[in-house]
Amino acid sequence: MNRWAMQLLLGAALLFAIAYDRGFAQAQDEDPPFQWLNGSGETAGVKYSTHKLRSLAIQNESGPSKEIEQEEVKVDAQTTRITRRVFNSSPNGGRQLTETVVEEIKKLPGDRVRAVRTVSRKDLNGSFSPVQQEVQEVKPAGADTYQINRTLLLPGTNRSLVEQERIQQTEKRKGETAVEIDRTRYVLGQSGSWTAEERRVSQSTLGKDQTSTEEQVYRYDVNSRFSLAQQLRITESKDASGQTQWQSETYAPNIDGKFGLGSRVTVVQKPMKNGRQETTEILERPSPAAPNAGLKPVRRIVENRQIVGANETETQLDVFEPDLNGRWRALDDWQRIEVK
Repeated sequence: MNRWAMQLLLGAALLFAIAYDRGFAQAQDEDPPFQWLNGSGETAGVKYSTHKLRSLAIQNESGPSKEIEQEEVKVDAQTTRITRRVFNSSPNGGRQLTETVVEEIKKLPGDRVRAVRTVSRKDLNGSFSPVQQEVQEVKPAGADTYQINRTLLLPGTNRSLVEQERIQQTEKRKGETAVEIDRTRYVLGQSGSWTAEERRVSQSTLGKDQTSTEEQVYRYDVNSRFSLAQQLRITESKDASGQTQWQSETYAPNIDGKFGLGSRVTVVQKPMKNGRQETTEILERPSPAAPNAGLKPVRRIVENRQIVGANETETQLDVFEPDLNGRWRALDDWQRIEVK
């Protein structure tokens, strides 16, 4: 199994969330914390949060241990700079800086926000150069409506950063209990023109302890037409014990063109003894050997998060898959320590 540990030394009280949002029902929050737009998977609000939980993130890394130092600096009254430095173990037993991530988040007049995130890595010559940059702008677009534009830049032929992807998301709050999100992702074609590759439209109904979302996904079909490719039903609820469950069901066209249930992801988060918090995710899909036999569990992820010291939080992530007899077997695990 791959085993590695990460230490986060936070220069301020900013938490570095790895898997999902920590708040619940924040859609009515007039000034929520800044969030980066996620351009993959289900829609998620930047100005109007629509869910607390999302699918757990699996860290696809192995090798030597890594240490991450993170600090937050208030540049001025409107600008915050967050710097994250990644260190790998060096051959002589010390550590060497291998990557830096710098985020600058600036509040602008008119309830606008502009943020730039730049990732730099050490090359073969030992020099640091940018390998990725994201630019995100948030601005009002009408009554209770915001438009979020995100641009991804990657190295081009001469190693300078050039635009490779654009995402435009519009979030509209309807009354106190509904949010509509319309997100389109554009990619740069061979001719140099921008082409819409995917559009997602979601309608969320928000309650104090329950949220439901209907989402439609549009992509180009075999006839080069933008058509409905998937439908999602997402629910989230919280019970009196504090346990929260998030479930996402994806429906796709069958051979006859009718939409059928193709996959299901269920995430359950519950408080445990001694301040520990456990989150379990189950992924279900049809078996290739029996596609008409319904959904079968194909992966389980368990995350345990607990405070282990005055300023330390430990997170353990374990990944399982079923064997031929249907019993869960360990596949990978990760451990991380956050230090404030």
